[in-house]
Amino acid sequence: MNRWGSSICARDRVKAKASASVRAELKRSGVTATHILNQVILTVMTDWIAWDVIETALAKTRCMLFEPFDLKKWVKLAVILLFIGGYGGYGGNGGGGGPGYRYNLQDNGFGDFGDHSEFNTAIEEAIVKISAFVDQNVIAIILAVISILLTILLLSYISSIMEFALVESVVTNRVMLRAYIRNNMGNALQLFALRWTLTIIFLIAIILSLLPAIPTILDGNFGITILGSIFLLFIVIIISSIIFAVIGSFINMAIPVMLYEDVGVIGALLRVIGTAKHSVSQLLVYWVLRIILSIVVSIVAAIAGIIVFLLAMLILVPIGVVIYYLILAMPAVTGFLDPVFLIGIGLYIFVAILVILFSVTLATVPLPVFMKYHTLLFLRDWYADIVPFHEDVPLPAPLSQQA
Repeated sequence: MNRWGSSICARDRVKAKASASVRAELKRSGVTATHILNQVILTVMTDWIAWDVIETALAKTRCMLFEPFDLKKWVKLAVILLFIGGYGGYGGNGGGGGPGYRYNLQDNGFGDFGDHSEFNTAIEEAIVKISAFVDQNVIAIILAVISILLTILLLSYISSIMEFALVESVVTNRVMLRAYIRNNMGNALQLFALRWTLTIIFLIAIILSLLPAIPTILDGNFGITILGSIFLLFIVIIISSIIFAVIGSFINMAIPVMLYEDVGVIGALLRVIGTAKHSVSQLLVYWVLRIILSIVVSIVAAIAGIIVFLLAMLILVPIGVVIYYLILAMPAVTGFLDPVFLIGIGLYIFVAILVILFSVTLATVPLPVFMKYHTLLFLRDWYADIVPFHEDVPLPAPLSQQA
């Protein structure tokens, strides 16, 4: 072997000896390849704000709800969370195929099951009865519809107020419902108007996607045009859901910006979106982690909800049985269809549903509180340090510092 070959072999022996020495040292110190891999993953993940603030969010949730445990605070938070609800998405309009795509299934022998005269007669009779009922009770129906719409709008507005109340509660570690409601009525009105505007746009997109099918339905042709409109409707719903999920995320981050930078909802959204343009990767990781956290939180909430539901039913069912027999025993009640019986049982079922909903919400308070802390902590490090957190105890150092 020449001197070049000897040199290469000697160098390989030195490398092998060094690798063996490193492996032996790692083995003596108890460090494994799995440990090294975990450290590498931790180092990589702690470059992302959404991951880095998880432990701090857990610590703040524990501090707020368990150190010390305050049932009154839990009940107030449950009231806030019970009123906070979701909203529909929004999307663009759509079109459909022209007359060349029509296909009359009946003309081609599909769906022709014989004489439809009896069926048509029954339909006509039902329409006549419904029309007569509407004519006789038109004022009551209009009042009922208006009452339902006003109730929906009122609950939506209250929900918007509670969004701000939740943020202030977790930031200050104090739940003062009356003060938060009084201070955020104007902010909530802006949020309410924005969300309903998006909802109306979404409904318009749904209606526009169904327009091509309306003439076909009126002509009695149920074919390709309807299938195309259904497919278009499905696409509109999917795209609208994705877009509104993104906008909803921006809105959630805009709420504390409205509170602590004293700007309107549009101004807050523009500021958050402006930050997103310069930090897209952080935002994408945030969304991915939020999806994962939402799945985990939903599973835990479902398990807790089932347990609480079963426990509540053990109490509510015997009470319901007693109320059932007490109402039947009343002299004024003549049977199951008696108005007094129906009203009594209906009221009890309504109250029981509210009790179950509130009990489940109360039992799962830590989950939405943690998610809100996670959003606020991400916003603090990603957007700006605008959230004046109340500090009671020293919080753990960020994971990036621990690594």
